Amino acid sequence: MSENALSAALDRLDRAVARLEAVEPPPANATGLAQAYALLDERHGLLRLRIQETIERLDTLIEQEGR
Repeated sequence: MSENALSAALDRLDRAVARLEAVEPPPANATGLAQAYALLDERHGLLRLRIQETIERLDTLIEQEGR
């Protein structure tokens, strides 16, 4: 990478960091966000359960096929 390209990349990174630092964090009482995370966590748990059940059914089918 040339000196100019490296310098330009570092400038872009500096500007991006400055924009991130300027963003206000959500208020501590942002219950909507907490509720969204709780719902996401619940859906994730259900998805994990369904995947585990599917894997167990596949294992059973594979085992039966091997007999």
